[in-house]
Amino acid sequence: MPLILETIGAMDRPHVPHSGDPRITNYKEWWHFNLIDDASGLDMIVNLSLSGDIRTADSGQANLILLTQEQQQGWRGGLSLFDGLAAEVALKNVEIALGRSRIGYHGDRYRLQLFHETDSISAQLDLFPATEPLMVWKDTPIGSGHINWVIMPYLIARGTISIGGRDFAIDGARAYHDHNWGMWAWGDNFGWDWGFCAAAVEVQGAPLSLVYDRTVDRAGNRVVEHSLAIWHGEHLFKFFARHMLEMRRSGTYRGPIRKLPGVAGLMDSARVATIPGRVDLVAQDGADRFEASYIPDSAIQIGIPRETGFGLVQLNETLGWITIAGNIEGIAFNVTRRACFEFVG
Repeated sequence: MPLILETIGAMDRPHVPHSGDPRITNYKEWWHFNLIDDASGLDMIVNLSLSGDIRTADSGQANLILLTQEQQQGWRGGLSLFDGLAAEVALKNVEIALGRSRIGYHGDRYRLQLFHETDSISAQLDLFPATEPLMVWKDTPIGSGHINWVIMPYLIARGTISIGGRDFAIDGARAYHDHNWGMWAWGDNFGWDWGFCAAAVEVQGAPLSLVYDRTVDRAGNRVVEHSLAIWHGEHLFKFFARHMLEMRRSGTYRGPIRKLPGVAGLMDSARVATIPGRVDLVAQDGADRFEASYIPDSAIQIGIPRETGFGLVQLNETLGWITIAGNIEGIAFNVTRRACFEFVG
């Protein structure tokens, strides 16, 4: 077994602050997973999050988002809310239990046991990392706070997903994982665009995977972080920094958008205008060039109460199709593939 697989559990461990930390009310951390099963057309989004002082009753939260999306069935699942004390969290590796659900890392794989009672969704999945992770642990500014993350752009998923009594056998589905932690306040002056495409295309005997990041102020005028990372096979292949990148949003997504939790639609009933109809990227570094166009075809909005000011922060999850083309270090590619982009602001 490669050493990297043995160490992922420690790299991806929780960063829960001690109860005396004066910043603890701003603590936030989550483990996020996406699954795209090209064989069945099923997409899944999983997010287990911790916030505040999870060791003291009524002072912290532990939440689980479990969502599925099918072309004919639309979105199912939702958000389950817990007091922070309900979370059983190992501090030296990835082992987190919340209600009946559990996320862990064992040897060479993530093991997810997931349940959403209301919509009768359950999943038993093993996710095998197929690339080396990228860790960004430098307290990147986000509003008046900071954020850090671990990215795993491509995992191979196997197991079973059940939705309302229908069973899906998952065998080789493309998956993605990131883990974010830090101290910040929702509603502060920040937003971001985040996208990935796991195993977009196989070139020269190995898959090409990508992760895109753009962190900005709420108005989108000041760029704090802007990058595009590309893996070829197991290894990080190319990193385009902010001065090498151009991004353009155009139009507005006009499809139906479900809002979570249900009360979010009552608090903010206005039509969602923060999801672009199209995103175009161009990256250039000498002879290396990358171009992409992403068009969402499904979206869901998660409303997060602002900790500064009033109203909700809009966290928009979208699924759609990305077309990528380019030539990097003599490796040429041109393909359209299902992908996921997130827009927060």
